[in-house]
Parts: sequence; structure tokens; C-alpha cells
Amino acid sequence: MRKYHGIMIHKTRDELGEIEVVEEASYRSLHFGSDPKQSSMLLRDPIYLALIYTRAMSSALLFNEKRSRFLLIGLGGGSLAKFLLHHFPQCRVDAVEYRQAVSEVARSHFCLPDDPRLGITIDDGGHFMRTAPMDEYSDYDVIFVDAFLGNGIARTVCGMSFYDACRERLADGGILSINLWNGDFIRAREMLVDISDSFDGNVLQLPVEGKDNIIALATKGAKMKKQLRKLEEQAREMEQNTGVEFGVFLRHLRKNNSWFSF
Repeated sequence: MRKYHGIMIHKTRDELGEIEVVEEASYRSLHFGSDPKQSSMLLRDPIYLALIYTRAMSSALLFNEKRSRFLLIGLGGGSLAKFLLHHFPQCRVDAVEYRQAVSEVARSHFCLPDDPRLGITIDDGGHFMRTAPMDEYSDYDVIFVDAFLGNGIARTVCGMSFYDACRERLADGGILSINLWNGDFIRAREMLVDISDSFDGNVLQLPVEGKDNIIALATKGAKMKKQLRKLEEQAREMEQNTGVEFGVFLRHLRKNNSWFSF
């Protein structure tokens, strides 16, 4: 029996298990020994964010116009790193990836560039957030957290101590964008409550249509619900520049947060 639809073109293992690269039609995807796609790349356009949840995470860019300093907790195949480096040429991207073998596969099979603007640290995301030097790793405009193992979100990037650490490393007006994918809505709800507590209630939720992902956006700056009223022009401009459906995400944010409170 075939494990996946498509052809497995690369397979390796580390202490956490299998790392597999599968090609199907016009896409190449990263798997950790199970069916969920950890990253996916459109072969004819490696910069495009092929997975809708990753595009939904990028909606954080609507809320902060600086877009010059980014932190990624979880590199995977490097989709967000490539996207940010391409569309924001003056930016700096710091990425933290627990698995050395994953970062190597991102280079060898997912077109992650060897770019001086990109720094990769091999470390546990939770440990990094709590211990990395503040003078070097802080003042981020956006922190993206997408840290998953084969069976779900990494435990070290859950809990208020982690979310508090994220808040500390954001610049004024900076945004946290975190993928809370979980088939158990109750647990995702609990994580949203913790994030809200860490960010004084200044949090939005963006359920990804047709998926189990819930993207949480939080900021230590301006009230995000008020910003939702006046982002149409920003969304149109960014959609034209990147091909990401920011207008759709803006409408979904308004729909899902008009009543949302803790």
C-alpha cells in the first residue's frame, strides 16, 4: 500500500522520526511520517504560499507596515522565509528550527536560498524564546509560530510563559501570528485564552476554511479590532503584490471577531 498520493523523492530520519518529501502533480510536500503536510511548494512558483493556512498566517502583515524584522519559530520547508525574503527585500528573517535535518531538506528540496538576510538557529522554539539574547533577538515586527511534530503542535510552544516571551520580543506594534491547528477545538480555545491573557485581550482568531487550523493574531500595540475597519486599501495593495487573498482574510477576520471576546 502506498503511504501517500504521489511519489516519494526523498526520505531520511533523525531522532524524532521520518522526514519525507513527496511530489504529486505540480506540488512538492514535506511530511513527518504522517499524512499532514508540514510544507508544500508549487514547483512552477516556489515563492507562492501553497498551503492556505500559511497564507492565513501572513494576514499578520496587514497590521504592521514596518515589515523589516521577522522571527519564524518552525522553519519546515521554508515557505514563509522564502515569501518574506522575496517580497520585502530590506527585511531580516531569523528562523528557529529544532531539527537540523529539516533545515537541510528545506535547502536541498524546497529552494530555500542561502541568503545573508536569513539566519537559522537549530534549537527548540520554546527554549530559544526564553533564553536567546534579547539584544540580538528582539524588536520583531512579526513573529510567526508554526512548530509541529508528526502528531501535532510542539508542547514547548504552548502556555503563557511562551506567549509572554513572544510579547517581550516584539517591537511596539509588533504582531504574533501562531498556527493553533488542532482537531480538538476545546484545546485550541484554551490556547487562545492563554494568548489573550498574555496580550491583554488584544487577540483575533482566524479559522481557516475547510481546515482544522485556527490562526491567532495578537499584538502589544494598537487595538486590532479597530484596525479591521480600515484595512481594505492595504489588503488590495498587498494582494496585488503577492497573490495572497488578503481581502478574503480581512473579511473572515471581521466575520469571526465581531463577537469574539474573553
